[in-house]
Amino acid sequence: MNLQRVAVVFDNRPRPETTGTYLLRAIQSLLPQTVHLLPDQLSTLSPKSFDGYVWVDDGLSWTWPQGVGPVAWWAIDTHLDFPRAWQHSQSADTVFAAQKDGAEHLRQQGLAEARWLPLACDPEIHVATGEAWEWDWGFVGNLFPGPRTQLLECLIQRFPQGFAGRAYFQEMASIYSRCRIAFNCSLKNDINMRVFESLACGPLLVTNDLKANGQEELFVTGQHLITYESADEMIDQVTYYLKHEDQRLQMARAGRALVLAEHTYVHRAKVLLQSLEKMMSRSVVPQPETISPTPPGQETSFSKGTEYFEHARPEVLALIPLDANTILDVGCGSGRLGESLKQRQICAVWGLERDPQAASLARQRLDHLLNVDLEHSQFELPTQFFDVIVAADVLEHLRDPERLLRKLTGALRPGGHLILSLPNLQNHVVIRNLLDGHFTYESAGLLDEDHVRFFTRNEIEKLLLRAGFDVETTQAVPGPGWAEWEKQGSKGEVQVGGLRISGLTRERAADFFTYQFLFRAQRRQHNPSLTSVILVTWNQLAYTRLCLDSLRLRTFEPIEIIVVDNASTDGTLEYLRSQPEIRLIENTENRGFPAAVNQGMAIARGQQLLLLNNDTIVTTGWLTRMLEVLNTDPQVGLVGPVSNCVSGPQQVPVSYDDLSAIDGFAWNWSKQHHQERYSLERLVGFCLLIRRETYEALGGLDERFGIGNFEDDDYCVRARTAGYKVIVAVDSFVHHFGHRSFLASDLDFGALLEENRVKFEEKWASRLKPPASPFHATQVPDGGLLLQLTQPKLSLCMIVRDNETTIGPCLESIRPWVDEMIVIDTGSTDATPVICESMGATVHHWAWRDDFSAARNESLRYATGEWIFWMDSDDTISEECGRQLQALVRQTAPPHLLGYVMQVHCPGPTQEGGRNVTVVDHVKVFRNRPDLRFEHRIHEQILPAIRRAGGDVAFTDIHVIHSGSDHSAEGKARKLVRDFRLLELDLKERPDHPFVLFNLGMTCADCGRHREAVDYLNRCLAVSTPSESHVRKAYAILLSSLYALSLHHEGNIISQKALQLFPNDKELLFRSAMLAHIRGEFAEAESHYLKVLNTKRDIAFSSVDADLSGYKALHNLAIVYMDSNHPEKALKAWNQILSQHPDYLPAQSGISEVMNILNVNC
Repeated sequence: MNLQRVAVVFDNRPRPETTGTYLLRAIQSLLPQTVHLLPDQLSTLSPKSFDGYVWVDDGLSWTWPQGVGPVAWWAIDTHLDFPRAWQHSQSADTVFAAQKDGAEHLRQQGLAEARWLPLACDPEIHVATGEAWEWDWGFVGNLFPGPRTQLLECLIQRFPQGFAGRAYFQEMASIYSRCRIAFNCSLKNDINMRVFESLACGPLLVTNDLKANGQEELFVTGQHLITYESADEMIDQVTYYLKHEDQRLQMARAGRALVLAEHTYVHRAKVLLQSLEKMMSRSVVPQPETISPTPPGQETSFSKGTEYFEHARPEVLALIPLDANTILDVGCGSGRLGESLKQRQICAVWGLERDPQAASLARQRLDHLLNVDLEHSQFELPTQFFDVIVAADVLEHLRDPERLLRKLTGALRPGGHLILSLPNLQNHVVIRNLLDGHFTYESAGLLDEDHVRFFTRNEIEKLLLRAGFDVETTQAVPGPGWAEWEKQGSKGEVQVGGLRISGLTRERAADFFTYQFLFRAQRRQHNPSLTSVILVTWNQLAYTRLCLDSLRLRTFEPIEIIVVDNASTDGTLEYLRSQPEIRLIENTENRGFPAAVNQGMAIARGQQLLLLNNDTIVTTGWLTRMLEVLNTDPQVGLVGPVSNCVSGPQQVPVSYDDLSAIDGFAWNWSKQHHQERYSLERLVGFCLLIRRETYEALGGLDERFGIGNFEDDDYCVRARTAGYKVIVAVDSFVHHFGHRSFLASDLDFGALLEENRVKFEEKWASRLKPPASPFHATQVPDGGLLLQLTQPKLSLCMIVRDNETTIGPCLESIRPWVDEMIVIDTGSTDATPVICESMGATVHHWAWRDDFSAARNESLRYATGEWIFWMDSDDTISEECGRQLQALVRQTAPPHLLGYVMQVHCPGPTQEGGRNVTVVDHVKVFRNRPDLRFEHRIHEQILPAIRRAGGDVAFTDIHVIHSGSDHSAEGKARKLVRDFRLLELDLKERPDHPFVLFNLGMTCADCGRHREAVDYLNRCLAVSTPSESHVRKAYAILLSSLYALSLHHEGNIISQKALQLFPNDKELLFRSAMLAHIRGEFAEAESHYLKVLNTKRDIAFSSVDADLSGYKALHNLAIVYMDSNHPEKALKAWNQILSQHPDYLPAQSGISEVMNILNVNC
């Protein structure tokens, strides 16, 4: 590092400036000559007093003196005073912001290179002191009026044994260490310093949800910390984790390990110092060119001659679509291609050119011209602006062509095209000269003296893959010898000087006679998520270097590298410490491969985890192709590549005998086996990609296998048992040296293998035996045996909380008909869990997170049955329906059938004579598959997952009775508050999602907020398709709300539209009849009510009052008859009601009224 003397500038006189102090200590640990300066000391310095300055936001406003630099500015409080942060940024050479949205705001204001640099902890100050717990919870900070204070008041009321106040440095660490839980609430969506400091001190952190500002990029909720989105959820989380100490301590340890491994001020200091280092090196580079014309005096002469820049490139022109409106020509020369384009079609052509005089000519021919050095200039292009970007004979002149391509990616519109032209180094002329010992540069051509990179067809394909493009077409431009080769029949044999090459495909032979390649490509649409690559090292430094070097060179998806070192003694540890991008865990003893992997997995942040042996070499596209397999099917849990040295069918024959040839072999192999995949029973763990959901379902590797071997076999069995697929990506190749650490040790590899084989077979003895018979024997009264088909297993999955008055009857009713009962308790304070366990249920405890789907999905994790049945804690099922349920899952269902629909009967607050029951259809039974999971925070649904999986559902007559609802005014009010809170969270996460809008409309209608209901339901229907399960009900509720608002004309329009879609829907007919009645259209009302009474119910999802098509329709029909002067018909309707419900008083009154009318008329 060229930096030696650095000044850290902040003012700590008004108050203790903690961030500045922590950062100063960190930089001093890296550069001992670092000093602290106060702002007013800057004016006394000479220009060369320091190599660089780090300016830490101290919350004060003062002006940075001119001429003092270079300076890196770290804006801490962009969320509190952005104008001040912006003003200070103008004086800095490079800018960082402690909040992600602050960095984004700065970039929007014009600071294109403003970067997010989160706050951190100081591991020497923020330590776990080991003091005994004194408080249940602790908060360290300022007590401002507002949400923070309100939440603290809730905490104090529920858990009085807590701490809330201010503290600094070691006192803060002592307080946090004495707390079981650290509470945090940011002021304005900021990931504040307490997040990092509290985690480092050891308690479990419970903080407000800040995923919108990047929190999930730093920590995994539920693995490193806990978040909340409301006061109720916060109280639930604290209650749960105070009660479940083991889970609290496990998560607290994981959070502390992560923050110490990645989020210390030393980590932040390295980033700041690297930025200063770059500025020092940049000072010797010429300043960027501008868009303005070349200044006088630079227009000397063409260094290459005029003709070098004067090519119209018709072969490139032919690849540009005729409908392209905006085109960028990179390295446009004098603009001849753009001129031809503008003559051919209506378009705007931009150009980038380095040569001043060529740029001057191009400016006269093109619409926009930037005179820039593509390698060094800091130029900006409009985002997603161009239909086509051309780079014809440009990339070979750049030392880092991939960097330019990635920049161009952002300027290309979705669906736009990138067109490349590149000379072919494999041309036989170049090869022949090489065979003769020559590689002579020329003024132009294949070996242009300005070329610094060289390409073949394969290397261009690799470059495009790395830069994020998919190749559409490839075109070879014939060179010398092409015509003769074609005349000879385009044979797969090439003679180059004295070298004869045979056995080639036509394409590979043609490459020797190709002068240039033309590629047209499109930007890859899929943006891969982070993959956590986990390596375990135990000596063998040379192999570890090769592995890590290949990862850096051949991987272009976002990855984090986690290395767990098992007490290496050969310099491996020192090497790993010198690699700043590696997240390193240092073990003081060899804990074995499974345990070390589990350590790495515990701190992994990726959406997928990849276990990689340190004696491997990865190849171009290796991870791309494995991720393609993982992302094609949510049932795929594990993916592996093929290799040269691996047991089983993953091993493939290879043709290379030198490490330098590995990537070429792998590329050709991947093209020959493009998108080939097959399923296996077992994948070898030398390179194993794991879906995060699979890891969360299965946990880590089984540490009973000690040093290693068979832990990968075990993991595959566990994955397949849980319903996940285990797949080989045949087009992904990873070189494997094989067992380097074992072979270099004193271990008896054979004995270890045998020992672990025995452990594996003992663990999976039942699974490794021949499959059990699909039949079982039952003794019959005469003493014989009856052979019967073994029944599929049915798992009951439930969530409960404080349901001691209803859970007993619930489980008693369902217990005879299921094979296992799984209960997730979300924080009961009564006897609910005890009752469940006493009735044979397996109870798992889980902290409530304001998300019903998350809780239900937690229950699915433990299910082992082929089918899953879910019910609420206040549901019961009759013996008849229980038997039908059991019979349902015994029968063989077609593969496409993934679920069964049952009814939930919901009695009203009064149930006179069996009336006032609402019947709701739910998919209550579904297959136990990892891709079938509930969605939505409230009114959770499994149907969308079934539809995505391409499955169907079948309707049944089975029902449960939901009888535990609280119909009191207080109960309804509490439920509405909760429902609206969860729905607002759902809407925030899924804006304009039709089902969320439907639920909001339904809930508003339920509480009489009909105008809001109409708005939500209209929005819902605008973004829904008629086939969606909620659409019928949305129309019905909308009609009901329009009726309540007396908007009868609008209701008539909606009614007609709804009945066109669903002409036999009973509830829509009923609502339409009410509207027709109020409009005085009695015949239409009569017709609709008669259809309600006499039409068979549609087989479709519904939630409807069961009496709507019974006595309620007859009641309304009788009123229609009375209003339309047909008392005889009214009398018939009233009598029909009494024949079903003799105690129905309105019918009795109606008959009396009719009889009076008829008597008068007589």
